Amino acid sequence: MSYIKYLKYFFIILVLIVHYGCESNDEATNSVYIPQPVNKKVLVEFFTNAGCNPCIAAHHYLDQLSANIGTTINDTSVIIISYHTKYPYIFDSLYRANILHNQGRSDYYGINFTPQGRLDGNINMGQFSSANWGAFINAEFNTTAYLSITLSNNFNLNTDSGTVIAEIELLNVLPASDNVVHIIISENEVSYVTSPNGITKPNDVMRFMVTGKDGEPINIGQNETVTKNYGLAQNWNADKCYITVFVQSSSTKQVFGVERIKIN
Repeated sequence: MSYIKYLKYFFIILVLIVHYGCESNDEATNSVYIPQPVNKKVLVEFFTNAGCNPCIAAHHYLDQLSANIGTTINDTSVIIISYHTKYPYIFDSLYRANILHNQGRSDYYGINFTPQGRLDGNINMGQFSSANWGAFINAEFNTTAYLSITLSNNFNLNTDSGTVIAEIELLNVLPASDNVVHIIISENEVSYVTSPNGITKPNDVMRFMVTGKDGEPINIGQNETVTKNYGLAQNWNADKCYITVFVQSSSTKQVFGVERIKIN
């Protein structure tokens, strides 16, 4: 009888452990990130380098944004483009793959060290700090939305080429008239196995600026349509490529609207 009694207690304890263990797991599972409503999408332009060790933490932070886990109040409204620079490692192969556009964008912002971030063009987020960058982004979400951009894309996998159409709608009067439209191809998970700082699968890598390093002039009326043909290089993975379109003042550098679409 003593044996049966102890066996009974054992099963009771086991059931309690399983019960409370399941409750704990349920609580963790139900803790879901719910994005807060924001006024607009924002553009983060990230300047990095394969030989930059402080860039490692910034890469991980931006990857968390893309994973939509609640790094900001609305991760899905952050669009990222990453430019590889010549600082401090001049032999960065992603910089050298398109020196004209990488260097052109760096020169435009006066980038001479990494990591650095620009938010909607005219906001210098300074050296990387997750707290500071998050605060900048959260504040920018709720500023004036000037433009709404809607993208459509026709891509031919056989020719690795396509056409992107941007429908641009004016929401509020723009504070600048010297505006340009940028259309940029980026790629995720780019293979860089020899990267000195160990970032061997960088995301959001700028591959090509379809409208050139300076963009193309655009006059924004109530509604504008921009149509542009593009092609992909053979060593780019179409399944990992995106097109980002944004409108920016050449002089003030302020970005007034941005949108992104997956190519394939």
